[in-house]
Amino acid sequence: MNLKQNVEEEEMLTPYEAYESNGTSEHHSNGFGKEEELKDPRLVGWEFKIVRAKRNLFKDPGVFQLLCDEEMEAGWILLEKLDDRRVRFKRPIALREIIKPEFLNRDPYRCAYSSAWQPGKWLSAIALSIAIVVPAYLGYTFVAQALATTNNRSLQSFPPLAPIPNPL
Repeated sequence: MNLKQNVEEEEMLTPYEAYESNGTSEHHSNGFGKEEELKDPRLVGWEFKIVRAKRNLFKDPGVFQLLCDEEMEAGWILLEKLDDRRVRFKRPIALREIIKPEFLNRDPYRCAYSSAWQPGKWLSAIALSIAIVVPAYLGYTFVAQALATTNNRSLQSFPPLAPIPNPL
């Protein structure tokens, strides 16, 4: 599935409103039962993000819990697990200013997740190294032996040289 299809699917199948509404106007309870109208729209809205993995990493409950814990540090709340590669989070817009990104271990707006240990990449690198080093070593050994054999034969086929006379 390409990127455009992913975006269309997620927008069509899982729509969410960025602002909560309860009729005609937005209200917020102050804890004392009195409703007051909020002046700042940053305090009522939500922002959403989807974290994606290239493999089915979120099938493993340990990896999934680690992802949720990492996202919770930046204020993100698990909204839904779309599948074993995609997870949707939400957080209040007000947290943009409350939680400073420079104090976090990772980007709060990251959308890609990968495990630290990726055996496929390591195995590919090892295989590539072997594919380069072994033929190079064998080629060097073959050429070195061929030259040594050729030099020995050529030296044996010529008679010894006479000493060079001293002009003095």
